[in-house]
Amino acid sequence: MTMIKKISLLFTIFTICLFSVQAKKTKKTKKIRKVSFYSKIFGHIHKSPSKYSQSLSTIACGHPVKVLSLNGREEWGKGFYFVQAGPYEGYIHREYLSDKGPECVQDQYPRFFDKLNLSISDMYYWGKLYDQYARGRSKVR
Repeated sequence: MTMIKKISLLFTIFTICLFSVQAKKTKKTKKIRKVSFYSKIFGHIHKSPSKYSQSLSTIACGHPVKVLSLNGREEWGKGFYFVQAGPYEGYIHREYLSDKGPECVQDQYPRFFDKLNLSISDMYYWGKLYDQYARGRSKVR
């Protein structure tokens, strides 16, 4: 074997070993911390812990979600939890989750809610509306 082939073979082996070590370091461990319920009319599971991030799925009031801890970390960003709902894993703000089953408008007034004939896009935009609300107290006197 020529010297160039030996060096390229050695470089290839070194690169494979380096990537396999990196893959083991970045392995994510997920644990279920609790099961919570979505407490607003409609909402979204986000791709990243921000209310402006891409939506993975729309969920309705009372939908159960599993709150997960990822590598021992439970809370992300400004109050976002890493959750799983069905096949989707993403982020929901913690103030939209309740540990007990919430009282939902859909459950209290099912006839009225069914008469609205909401489309999927209507539910999506209602969820986006709840994401954009600013909650809290004003500090202006």
